[in-house]
Amino acid sequence: MRTGAAVAAEPAGGPVVAGAPSRGRRLALPAVLWLAGALISGFTLRRYLGPLDEGILMQAATRMGGGQWPWRDFSWAYGPGEPLVVMAAGKLLGPSLLWWRLLRVAADATAALLIWALVRGERPRWALAAWAAAAVTAAQPTSANPAGPALAFALAAVLLASRRQAAWAGAAAAAAAFWRPDMGAAAGLAAAATAALAAGGGGAPRRAARAGLVALAAAVLAGAVLYAPFAIASGPARVWDALVVQGTRDGEWWRLPFPAGFDGSDPLDFLRWLLPYAALAAVIAAAITARRPKLVGLLVLALGATAYLLSRADEEHAQTLLVIAAAIAALATKPKPLFAAVLALLLVTGAGSRASALLRPPDLAPLHVEGAGGARVPPADARDLPRLVAYTQRMVPPGEPIYVAPARSDLVPFNDPLLHFLTRRPNVLHRDFLLQAKPEEQRRIVAALRRARPKVVIRWLEPPVREPNRRGRPTGDRALDAYLARAYRPAARFGDYLVLAPR
Repeated sequence: MRTGAAVAAEPAGGPVVAGAPSRGRRLALPAVLWLAGALISGFTLRRYLGPLDEGILMQAATRMGGGQWPWRDFSWAYGPGEPLVVMAAGKLLGPSLLWWRLLRVAADATAALLIWALVRGERPRWALAAWAAAAVTAAQPTSANPAGPALAFALAAVLLASRRQAAWAGAAAAAAAFWRPDMGAAAGLAAAATAALAAGGGGAPRRAARAGLVALAAAVLAGAVLYAPFAIASGPARVWDALVVQGTRDGEWWRLPFPAGFDGSDPLDFLRWLLPYAALAAVIAAAITARRPKLVGLLVLALGATAYLLSRADEEHAQTLLVIAAAIAALATKPKPLFAAVLALLLVTGAGSRASALLRPPDLAPLHVEGAGGARVPPADARDLPRLVAYTQRMVPPGEPIYVAPARSDLVPFNDPLLHFLTRRPNVLHRDFLLQAKPEEQRRIVAALRRARPKVVIRWLEPPVREPNRRGRPTGDRALDAYLARAYRPAARFGDYLVLAPR
């Protein structure tokens, strides 16, 4: 018989079970891991500008904030999720480069935490190592490309599916597609495979098939709901062309081959070169014997990430595969030495990169331009960009467009649409990134310049980088250069930026 004091001490929900952790204690470790992942990713979030990817994103967010719709009013190669969020943050707090950077830090920390959660249930001793490998790998390199948030949603889809929450897994896959359609498609298939295996573990094929179909149906339905306003505004055919057709048609211009051999001398660079090969070896080895739901789902995601890497074999496009490989290496068991070596390689390389960024910071200075969000850039840019912005804003009234031209029009690997955001002046063109070196594109640009006759053309004089693809080879057509020479004259120069004014 219990005493009155004992009864009074018992919580309303029932007796306390000895040794059962409280909800607060159970959430403490995930919270600490998330914050640690955010710190690992976030201590460099103010470093450098991304003229291309960051510029494309900020232009998309700015255009949407002005009432334009992606695909109907301007070109956009990804899902609408990231510019929509950045636009909303800009409306609430003011336009800034900081918002997408904070979003990327949150996505990196969330992806690493999800890797930990995926591994912990089956191989708890490997969970912290997998989290650490994912955290240091996701943190570098950084880019405004929406692959980071899409990966976090895709990992959530696999985790939810493994817990027999097929409908929610499909919704998470749809969220991944809202950021990157290719990652969303891989996430939908991964969720379906994971849900089917998790539901059919006792030899119930009908239950397994039903769970897989529920995950797929939820992904398709939720994706259709998310994309519906944009498809209605722009037309389904235009959305399909922008997201699928254009990428396959223009791939040869920006695709990079796998580097066949290492030609450097720095040990850390050698490890970075080796990582994609090690990750692919882990994926192949794990696929031979994979049976468990989580591992199968991660392997499906890895196939999608491999296709993403093959589209352009560089560090940025390898990152998604490497983060997934951290979970695969921790969950797979045979051959154990291979997976342990891959996980160790991810840890050592990622930790080395982060340590180098922390202990050997580059010489950077704050950029004093409205909306820069505290970004730090090389001293020359910190000096030249504020003067360029002030000059452009003085010469061009608000709302009137400018154009940012490459150093030479027959060789354009990258351009600098970020200048439109920094100067707060719109683009003459409806596309903020295009293959400007193509003869037909140059003629369209010249026609747009003749119609708009912008008061300022900014020529980015940074020498173009030669790449082993069609963008790295001159097209032989310099129609844009010829037009600018006839119609414009040099008016001012700020470092690598030459300002042209109408003759």
